[in-house]
Amino acid sequence: MKNISVEELGKKLDALGLWDSVMPYNWVVKPSGVVFPYFCTLLKGDGKIVKVRFLMLEGWQTFHDYIRTRIDRNFGYYLTPMEMPHFELVVSVSGEVAIFRHDPGYMPRALDERERALLLKILWEAYGVIMRVETDKKLPLQFASEKSMFARIEDSSGKWSDAPMSIPEPRPFVEEVSFPKILISKAKDLPQDQSMSVAVDFRLLSNMMTKEQRPRCAYQLIVVDLATGVRILQDKVSVSPDGGLKAMWQAMPSRVLTSFIEYGRIPGVVKVMSGRVFRLLRSLCLELPIKLSLHDSIKALEDDLKV
Repeated sequence: MKNISVEELGKKLDALGLWDSVMPYNWVVKPSGVVFPYFCTLLKGDGKIVKVRFLMLEGWQTFHDYIRTRIDRNFGYYLTPMEMPHFELVVSVSGEVAIFRHDPGYMPRALDERERALLLKILWEAYGVIMRVETDKKLPLQFASEKSMFARIEDSSGKWSDAPMSIPEPRPFVEEVSFPKILISKAKDLPQDQSMSVAVDFRLLSNMMTKEQRPRCAYQLIVVDLATGVRILQDKVSVSPDGGLKAMWQAMPSRVLTSFIEYGRIPGVVKVMSGRVFRLLRSLCLELPIKLSLHDSIKALEDDLKV
């Protein structure tokens, strides 16, 4: 194992031809000397450029968020698994492989030497698990009745063994959206235009990033007057290293309210396409008589954002 690179090991994994066989399963790899267990899971690629993405999600909280987001895509603040803390092996249709580190709000980056050594361990154990699943489909589920996940765990002597890893309860999801009193006061002093409808959206811009040593992802918040087509607001933002994704999303409703105040009118109707945006803007409707509605399609947003 010491004489092989992580990329070469990634190609060996692909050469097994067993991605579809293990696609339904998740399992854990816990190397000695690291704080977090790593949760191995697979996502199919687009079939044109990417064949498969092998994710190694970092820690229980990330894995819980991943599962809950797969069940409800509007849960929490992750728009895509790309935003979750994890390592990722990307296998292209051509057979080439690449490995990246992902962190919330940042663009993927190459691994450093310490991370490459860690990934060599994780991928080697994954290689063994995948080969075993070919002949024993029950392997990843053998501890399910114990409310535990199948894990490969390394002890301090470097020995690996199969073991159950008990599944803890996820932390309660807490969301707090508040508005400065001065903003609410200014909004209530403005005319309420019940005939005015606006569309609001907040999303990740896949073709844009900040120009920094570690580039951050770019997000766009847009508010459009549906009668005139005027962009009341078109902000591009990135995460703060202190607050992260959660703080960025929870600040969004106040920024929308500020845009109404700057526009000089409070709309009677706010339309959105995202269940997450809908959830966060509901607090605004508690402060002002605004009707909020969720739609599968809003042409003004699709045209502007090139959805």
